[in-house]
Amino acid sequence: MNTEEHDGLAIEIIEIDPEESHLVATKLAHDPSGLAATGNEVPGDIASMRQLIKDSLRNGRRLWRVPLGDDYYAAIVGDDPFDQTEQRRLFIWLEPSHRGDDLGIRVVAEAVRQLECEGRERLVALPPRSNYAALRIFNALEFTYLGESDPELSGRNVERVIFEHRPAGGVRSNTRLWR
Repeated sequence: MNTEEHDGLAIEIIEIDPEESHLVATKLAHDPSGLAATGNEVPGDIASMRQLIKDSLRNGRRLWRVPLGDDYYAAIVGDDPFDQTEQRRLFIWLEPSHRGDDLGIRVVAEAVRQLECEGRERLVALPPRSNYAALRIFNALEFTYLGESDPELSGRNVERVIFEHRPAGGVRSNTRLWR
């Protein structure tokens, strides 16, 4: 568990256990516009979402929740549980009532710090070009812009912006991550 301040309140990021996957899936399923903003192809039913989340956590992906007040899942951040490719990319979701107050920047910053402390040498983010809040977060946290994905090559109809972050002193890859 890690803590940071948000508007004078302590922000905790708490690791999500595979057994919490139903709660996470239910929370995400009740925000279709928030899920659409991630650009992911997410199953429409909670049971399938739950299974994807559970499998990704059991396969070593990391995911945290951020409790604020009475909401134990005000934000969810970490490795994208819906992207089943080998490449891990960052995922962030905020409860609609917390969007627009810079919580996302603080939550992603804490997740990045935690992943780096655990030895992650490279973090990749592929937000949809249409998700201006996510683009702002990665720019504010000084992720390196690598380019844009080609939807035709990826088989998806979502144009994505490709960002990466490496710990201080890390060497930037010269490979491109077209999806």
